[in-house]
Amino acid sequence: MENQAPTLMEDIDRARETHRAHLWGAIISAVVSLFLLPIVGIVAAYSGVKLSNAMDRSWFGYLFAGLGLASVTLWVVGLVLWQLGYFTV
Repeated sequence: MENQAPTLMEDIDRARETHRAHLWGAIISAVVSLFLLPIVGIVAAYSGVKLSNAMDRSWFGYLFAGLGLASVTLWVVGLVLWQLGYFTV
């Protein structure tokens, strides 16, 4: 008998049971960082990395980590460009 990998939904259900805080932290903070407050992307990155270590499909956690880091990076670049005078508000 082969050792089959769990489906994505089974993997998410298992993460919900064992790492609930990281799962919801990654999802909620990634959405908040994209639309409201970019600095919250740091929480998404941390929770996403912790989630990827807990799941069989590491890409799922890295997706949220990448969204969070992209949001923070674009925010920091925007602040630097604004301070250097490349655009005004």
